[in-house]
Formats: sequence, structure tokens, C-alpha cells
Amino acid sequence: MTTQPPKMKMTTDIPASITAPDKVETSIGTLEYFDGVPTEKTVETVYDYLDRSRALEAFMNCIPAMSMYSIREGQRDFGIDACNKVIIYDTLLDSKSLWLTANTSTMYAMSFLDLKNDGPTVIDLPPRMLGILDDMAFLYMTDLGMAGPDKGKGGKFLVLPPGYEGEVPDGYFVVQSNTYGAWVFMRGYLDKGIKAASDNIRDNLKLYPLSKKDNPPEMVFLNGSEKVINTVLPNDYSFYENLNAVVQEEPAEFLGPEIKGQLAAIGIVKGQPFNPDARMKKILVDAAAIGNAAARAISFMPRNPGLYTYGKNSGWFKPIISGDTTYTRNGARELEGRVFYHFGYICVSPAMATTIPGAG
Repeated sequence: MTTQPPKMKMTTDIPASITAPDKVETSIGTLEYFDGVPTEKTVETVYDYLDRSRALEAFMNCIPAMSMYSIREGQRDFGIDACNKVIIYDTLLDSKSLWLTANTSTMYAMSFLDLKNDGPTVIDLPPRMLGILDDMAFLYMTDLGMAGPDKGKGGKFLVLPPGYEGEVPDGYFVVQSNTYGAWVFMRGYLDKGIKAASDNIRDNLKLYPLSKKDNPPEMVFLNGSEKVINTVLPNDYSFYENLNAVVQEEPAEFLGPEIKGQLAAIGIVKGQPFNPDARMKKILVDAAAIGNAAARAISFMPRNPGLYTYGKNSGWFKPIISGDTTYTRNGARELEGRVFYHFGYICVSPAMATTIPGAG
């Protein structure tokens, strides 16, 4: 027989919905309480779960930034370590290069801007190009060439670093960057032949810091055809090491306060060393493995109906949902749509979702 405590004049009935039972079975194990206070074992279990879940969310939410970081590091390893250096696929791309969604029938040329060290940087674009500027969060900055403000005629673009307050000269298509790193992605038209496309880029493309406009550094073109380069993001513990590296380089708010908080919860904080202990490293390894599986599940069997072109029985997808490159609909983020795109695809521009001939 259970003895009920006496009901006094000032006794208030406590709804069960705001209490904690002595014991409850959950998907992460048995959780136990004493007078509503979790036991030491339960505290340990819950914090392991919280750290793992935040690490998993950080993995999923930072796939775009990690894809861009991997592109930059791959290009750096190839020798593209200054804005005046360009990797160009003179005889087109082949299977030796590891790029997401690159093809073997396009003349590619790519560089990377370092606005922290170089300051405002000029891209003197030749005519007959089609390209994009994307920042380190893999967010769209502007189109270059046919879909850009130069309308395929070429022109000078001036890319400004975050927080720039200096003088902006006339005569440029001015682009403000939210990050210090910016990817310069370009394609050349092949209607006059492969060599003509390569020659147009090699003879006319110029990239240089604005501060050196009177004596710009000589352009360096490195042929990537039949060469090895890896630009694909990792899906193991090194994901978090690379994530810390980009956080240390970029403005503190470049990923937004929510993701910044997720990263801080797992030990990635700008201006502080990232040195997880054995427990946390084990959790991060586990979270990366779960994140890899989740990203692949989303990639091959997506749940978002907006990603399907002809329904779920079709293998055709529309990676950029409704043409919105920020994956926002009705003020809400399309979280799985963003993972779908950035885990398997690269290059971000509204022009990629357009059906206008010559511009998409």
C-alpha cells in the first residue's frame, strides 16, 4: 500500500507534465532522478547526447563552408596561392581531378581571392566568359560574364573585403564580400574551339590587388588537365579540424549566431585553440560518421518533395529548390535541401536555376 502525503490547506496539485519521474526509458538509455534532480550517470548521458547532437548539427550546417574550404585548399595544394594564379583546364577536365559536378566538356579557369592580405582586388574579365563569385560560406556574391553585369562583354570587377570603408574608384563593377576568401569560378565558351577558349583566358584575364593596379603582378596559369587535385570535403574527424581553421580566418559572424553557438558548444571558437579531449574527440568522430550517413541519405533518398523533378520514382532532381540559392522558403531554412546541394554539388548562382538560353 502506498501512503499518500497529507493534503494541506496550501497544497497545490503538481501536474505530471512539469515533473520528472524517478526513472524514464529513452532512446539514449534509462534516465534517473532524485526529487527531480538528475543522477550523476544521467547528467553524463545527457551531456554526451547534447555534445553529439550539436556536433552533428554543426557538421550538417557547415557542409557549404567546408566544401568551399576544401576547394580553396585543393587549389592551394596545386599552387594557386595568390589571386594572380589561375588553374585552367587547357585541354578540358578529366577523371584525375576530384571535383564535385565538374564535367569534361567545359573550359574551366579558377582562382581564389585573399581579401584580408590583398585588400580590394580587381578581376579584369575577358569577354565571352561565364562565371561566379562565391564567398567562404558558399554564398552567392555575383555572376561574371554572360549572366553578370558585364553581359558577356567583359569588364573590371572590384571585390571589397568585409567592413571596407576606403575609397571606391569609378569604372568597376563593385562587389562587397562578407568573407575574406572568395572563389573565382569561370568558364570559357568553346564555340570557336578549345584552344581559342584557352587563349582568350590566358591572353586577357587579369587579377590583382587594387593597390598594385599601376604595376600588377604577372599572371600565372597552371594547366590542370591530366593532373591530380582534390577539392572534395572530408567526412571524418578532419571535417572539424578544417572547420576550426576557417573559423579562425574569417570574420566572427560569417556563419551567423546560431551556427557560431553550435561551434562554440563543441570547442570551436574564434581566437581560441581547438583541442578536444579524448571524450570529445570520440564524440566528434561519431558525429562525423552519423553526419556522413545523413548527408548521403539526403543525397540519394531525399525527403523534400521540392528536390524531385518528376516525383519520387524519378532519378531526376532539382538541386536548387525554387531557384533560391540560400535555401530559404517562407522565412524558414530548407535544411535538408541545403545539405543535398552542397554535399554533392558546387557553384552557387541564381543563374544555375534559370532556363534562359545562354545565361543558365
